[in-house]
Parts: sequence; C-alpha cells; structure tokens
Amino acid sequence: MDVHVAVRLVHTLGMGVLLGGAVLVASLRDPAPASRAYEWAFWVAMGVQVLTGVGNLGAVGDPGPATTWGTLLTWKLALVLLLLVASALRLLARPRLKAPALRWAYGGTALLLAIIGGLAVVLAHG
Repeated sequence: MDVHVAVRLVHTLGMGVLLGGAVLVASLRDPAPASRAYEWAFWVAMGVQVLTGVGNLGAVGDPGPATTWGTLLTWKLALVLLLLVASALRLLARPRLKAPALRWAYGGTALLLAIIGGLAVVLAHG
C-alpha cells in the first residue's frame, strides 16, 4: 500500500472514531460513563487527525487560499480550530453537566464533525 493511501486511510478511520463516538455518546440516556471513555478516544484521534492532515496536505502541496480549494481548506481548518476550542471547554465542563446537557454537548460535537467531514469529502474530490 502506498504511504499516501495509508495516511488517507488512517485519517478517514480517525474521523470515524470521532464522529461515531460523538453520535453514540449523544444518543445514550446516561452519557456520563461513555463520555469519559470517548474523551480519551477523542483527543488521541484528534492528534492522529492533525498529524495525518498535515501529511495529506504535504502530499497535495500548497493550494493557496485564493483558489476555491484553498478557501474550502481554510474553512475546514477554521472549523477544526473551533472544534478543538469547543471540545476543550466541553472536557472542562463535562463533570458538572447533567445528562441532557451532555447529550447536547456531544450532539454539537457530532454536528460540527459532520460539517468538517462534508468539507473533507468535497476537498478530496475537488
């Protein structure tokens, strides 16, 4: 398997962990126990996403923000930054949140990840 293909595969699998985990935790009646495990998986997977994302970008080259592709990449990176900040806040607030608020927090994470994933699909085929 080509290294670039392997990096893309790991990047895609990481997104599956992030999005699937967020959807699962958001859908639970009592998300607190699962949210503790998901936080570990989330931050490890985000580290993998950042590393493989840089690898993917290195394989593509610098598109420049003036292109449509570059503009979409800029939006994706801005949303990833928003996700990181919001997730750090979610992590800090998690011990004090009751089940409904936890479900909303992880549902919001899932929604933001779905938007980022949609942009990733457009970028991969653009």
